Amino acid sequence: MDRKRTVWLLIIVLVLVGGLLVLLRGDGGERVPDGPRAGGAGASKPAPARAGTRTSQRPESPHAATALPSRLVPATHAEDPAESRGSFEGLVISATTGEGVANAELTFAGAGGAASTRTEANGRFRFVPPTAGTWQLAVVTARGYLPFGPEWGQSPIRFTAVPGQRISDIVLALTPEVELLGRVEDPDGQPVAGAQVRVLTGRGGESVLFPTSDHFTSDARGEFRFRAPEGASVEARHPAYASARAEVTPSAALARRVVLKLGRRESAQAAPPGESLAGRVVDGEGAAVPQALVSVTSASSAWPRRYGDELGYETLTDAEGRFTLEGLEPGTYDVTARSMGLAPGELRDVRTGRKDLVLTLAAGTRLVGTVRDAATGRPLPSFTLAVFTKRGPLQRDVFTQHSFIDAQGRYVVAGVPAGSYVLQAAASGYAPSEAQVEVPEGASGPVTTDLSLSRGTKMAGRVVEEGSGVPLEHASISVEGVGTGEGALSLRYDALTDARGDFTLDGLPPGELSLFVSAAGHHSRILSGITARGDTAPPLTIELRKTEEGEEPQVELVGIGAVLAPREDALVLGEIAPGGGAAEAGLVTGDSIVHIDGRPVVEMGFANAVQRIRGPEGSRLVLGVRKASAVGTDGSAAPIVDIPVTRRRIRR
Repeated sequence: MDRKRTVWLLIIVLVLVGGLLVLLRGDGGERVPDGPRAGGAGASKPAPARAGTRTSQRPESPHAATALPSRLVPATHAEDPAESRGSFEGLVISATTGEGVANAELTFAGAGGAASTRTEANGRFRFVPPTAGTWQLAVVTARGYLPFGPEWGQSPIRFTAVPGQRISDIVLALTPEVELLGRVEDPDGQPVAGAQVRVLTGRGGESVLFPTSDHFTSDARGEFRFRAPEGASVEARHPAYASARAEVTPSAALARRVVLKLGRRESAQAAPPGESLAGRVVDGEGAAVPQALVSVTSASSAWPRRYGDELGYETLTDAEGRFTLEGLEPGTYDVTARSMGLAPGELRDVRTGRKDLVLTLAAGTRLVGTVRDAATGRPLPSFTLAVFTKRGPLQRDVFTQHSFIDAQGRYVVAGVPAGSYVLQAAASGYAPSEAQVEVPEGASGPVTTDLSLSRGTKMAGRVVEEGSGVPLEHASISVEGVGTGEGALSLRYDALTDARGDFTLDGLPPGELSLFVSAAGHHSRILSGITARGDTAPPLTIELRKTEEGEEPQVELVGIGAVLAPREDALVLGEIAPGGGAAEAGLVTGDSIVHIDGRPVVEMGFANAVQRIRGPEGSRLVLGVRKASAVGTDGSAAPIVDIPVTRRRIRR
């Protein structure tokens, strides 16, 4: 019996033993097109974003696992002696419409076994755990929505039940499962039949128990139908052509259509045979670690060059701790091994062909602390905590990310090895807060770090149709560069408009922001240079251009037209958009931006540097650039050259 089926049967047994109790449910740095999709918290090794679109952040392991898009509004807690084991109450909503999700089944796992409940017609739930203590949100399913079912016992969403306390007003959002029509075309735009298509959702860590169809073959019209969330990648291959890949952008999701245009094959030679990596995972005593999750991803240091599948490769170790991963593209990879309760082991810049890899999982230490309201000192009962490994002055990799529902505002993160970290806490209505943490070698006791969150700026506005001024209902507004990442666990600063086109964003940090705005039947926009200061920001009116009959929705932004990633003291350019300011100025993939208008990017930070690069259409900025082609023959760094770049309006 395969492992996934075994785990699923285990859940069924646990649920039955639990008596079906009424219950609830409950990455190498950021790469962005002129700015982050969720900048404060990059995901580990996200796929490169195309200029003019939002970055799809895709964590790749349990420690960086995604989960359903949980929205932690300001939950409240109250003393209630009648709640002998504690209780939780809240609402499950659609992430796109905000409407309650009826009949969603939610399963929790804890020391007392497992228990389940279903939401009411309005999406409301109530969970009274069988015993007090910590409960993980284990499984969530609802018809028409993407399932949530990570490896059993590895859920990153934790609820702490305390006798005599009731936590209310929890809001959790599920991602609708959208059906799209895909079409594979040749370089001349003609349909291609028999193309092999793969859908890469980035949700592998959360859908282990509910595997969904991800392989398709195009029909005589070059078409195929598939289901995928926004941000997924779709890849098409055919022996007569070069492969193609497209992203399910917000515009594509609204249009329910994705086109993959295959390229011309430059050589008749077949692709080189797949290579492999093999080795063993052991603990600190040298003993084998069975069932450890081994992840292999393109080396962070090699970016913008990417090797293999953009989502990487995964396997589990056998009873002797051994693993083998085959079918890899020749190149350089980062290899990580993880197992519950142990600090992960990592090997970086590993060339394919190695058979002798040894990854050691140590006991690690615990990060503990409390998150409070800065003004009152009261603990926050619901928050998201992201832990980042510091790789350099600008670069952070997601180590782990959890949501906590705890009346005392407490968090615990176990299995943390020695190193430098950044903790970022976020809660609805509050601006994110960060703290630097050093875990010393040989640390045996917990490392305590408390964080305080201050109320952020409230911003109101209206979205209307360009020209007519007609209010747009259910338009989506999200803040780029704010939040705890794009993973579904992230706390996202976003809103939906009402029938009058009005929206409100709360908890924004002071400074300049960018907004991504989209609505069905209209072109999307990214607006930059919006300032948040004080308690309330000036109201906004945002216009979206209506799509014409048969016209594909596009995303519009103003910037230099390049995908960026933080590396050491610079922003490294990836894909360059044709017609953008970067292309006009002669910038190419691999060039590094060190200064912006004379100011070092390390002083500005990644998110602020991106905001500075954006600006009014036609305006100019001077970038201090290390040209990739000017690296010295001895490996010395290239000199910094000032290059004027004009900001252009880009539509993709």
